[in-house]
Amino acid sequence: MLAEWSYFSNLDGDTVLIDRSTLVQNKNRNSTIWMLTNYGSPTAQDVLSVAKWVEFDCDRSRYRYRAVYGYEGQMQTGAKLINMTKYTDWDIVKYGTVLKNVQLIACLRGPLLR
Repeated sequence: MLAEWSYFSNLDGDTVLIDRSTLVQNKNRNSTIWMLTNYGSPTAQDVLSVAKWVEFDCDRSRYRYRAVYGYEGQMQTGAKLINMTKYTDWDIVKYGTVLKNVQLIACLRGPLLR
C-alpha cells in the first residue's frame, strides 16, 4: 500500500499520521480512512508502527477497525507482525482522544478539500 501519510498529532512520544487520499464518505454517513501510528518504543507486540483502516459511523459517533497491520519498524517497514483483516465490533468514539479528532476530519460534511 503506497500511502500519502501526513502528520496529524503527537501523543506521549507516539506520532499519528493520516492518509487523507484514502478518505471515503458513503451516502449512509459512514466514512473510512487510513491512519498510522509510529510508536516511540516497541509495543507489547514488538511493533513500532501500526496502520489501521478505520470506519466511522458519523451519526452515532462510533468506530470500528476494518484492518490492522503492525510492523517491526516505523512507517510500515520491516516484518509485518500483526495482520488482522476481520472487522472489529463497533465502539464509541471517546472525547479528547486522537480518534475523536480523526473522526472530525472523516465526518466533515460538504465537499472535501484534497
